[in-house]
Amino acid sequence: MLEVLEIPEVRRRVEPVTIERYHRMIEMGFFTEKSVELINGVIVEKMSKSALHLYVVDLLFELLQSHCAGAGFWVRKEDPITIGNSEPEPDLSVVLGSRVQYRHAKPTTAQFVIEVAIHSLALDRAKARDFAQAGVSEVWIVQPEERITEVHRNPVAGTYSEVFEVPAEQVLHSSALPGFQFNLSDALAD
Repeated sequence: MLEVLEIPEVRRRVEPVTIERYHRMIEMGFFTEKSVELINGVIVEKMSKSALHLYVVDLLFELLQSHCAGAGFWVRKEDPITIGNSEPEPDLSVVLGSRVQYRHAKPTTAQFVIEVAIHSLALDRAKARDFAQAGVSEVWIVQPEERITEVHRNPVAGTYSEVFEVPAEQVLHSSALPGFQFNLSDALAD
């Protein structure tokens, strides 16, 4: 259906969707049958989630909620962050403040973001660039099938100055949320 985008002449003429237009489309009910997010001016349909994806996201959500309780952070699950001409919906985000502070506007940054990549690694890495632009201190891209977590830290001039992989057997410590740790190997144990 979208093979036409493989044609360079056509791809150069595609008009990006602005954040304002995207919000109007949402208000008009354009996406009632599909779950989408705006990435760099392009409306991208979200992928369905495997049982493993749901399991890891739910486990991390519970760990984050427990860790952040009473600490002045709001833990969010698949909720949008408005960043320039993108509105990604990370699997998990931790934003400074409480839910009531965002009653009239979506967050424009986060303290910490986690994406779980089963079949979405390339897109999750693209979203990490947006998160760096927004000054998100740390992004984890958890890859349970590969048994690694890709860590992006210290945004500088719109990119992360530190990017490294942590094997599942190693305990991963967050620099953005002191005291928060996660062991992927333990999470995947039967």
